[in-house]
Amino acid sequence: MTDDEVRAAYDRLAAGYDADGDTKPSNAYLERPAMRALLPTVEGTTVLDAGCGAGHLTAELVADGAHVVGLDSSAEMLRFARERAPDAAFVRADLGTPLPFDAGAFGGVASSLAFHYVPDWGPLFAELARVVRPGGWLTFTVQHPHADFVEYDGVENYHKTERVSATWTSFGSPIEVPAYRRPLESMITPALDVGFRLDRLFEPTPTDDYRAADPERYEYEATNPNFLGLRFDVPTDE
Repeated sequence: MTDDEVRAAYDRLAAGYDADGDTKPSNAYLERPAMRALLPTVEGTTVLDAGCGAGHLTAELVADGAHVVGLDSSAEMLRFARERAPDAAFVRADLGTPLPFDAGAFGGVASSLAFHYVPDWGPLFAELARVVRPGGWLTFTVQHPHADFVEYDGVENYHKTERVSATWTSFGSPIEVPAYRRPLESMITPALDVGFRLDRLFEPTPTDDYRAADPERYEYEATNPNFLGLRFDVPTDE
């Protein structure tokens, strides 16, 4: 995250997100299973959790045997992440700036709902390509571009990359959270341009547990896209 308003919003969201990030249906029963489905076997792999938030994914990666470095720009989110995943290492840094890691430092990068806070994905993917070694992978989830187009107020041009915002009420007091929406092409092309190879595109539908937790929202999620998952591989050196 490079936007000061995004960072400030997540500092304020941290306590609520820490408490409810495992139980909010859209996270627990839609996005999280999608991320799990996209991940390869991580045991023994050094993994960067890019935009780790309160450490929910970090803890899962550690439990699966990965050596994890969590990165986030929010000091408050990192405070909770360190408590949730004490066996991981954590770094405070912005995804929109050069990453503080050596080339080829990671076997893989996982990112859960973080990239849509970065305004320019060209430098982002260039840095990710630099820190992932050949034969590695990049897996991430973001808000679905169609959902962004129809759900954000004032959006008229799907093909435009633009700053948007929404008021979140699920994690305590209402908080205005800015983000950047973009078309599908602008989510994939920057990765291809720096050498990543698209392996899978996943538009998840909610699990049965979602139906039990929130039947009304389940019906919407079952017929409308909310999240998008992408997995890229790094070709091995010839």
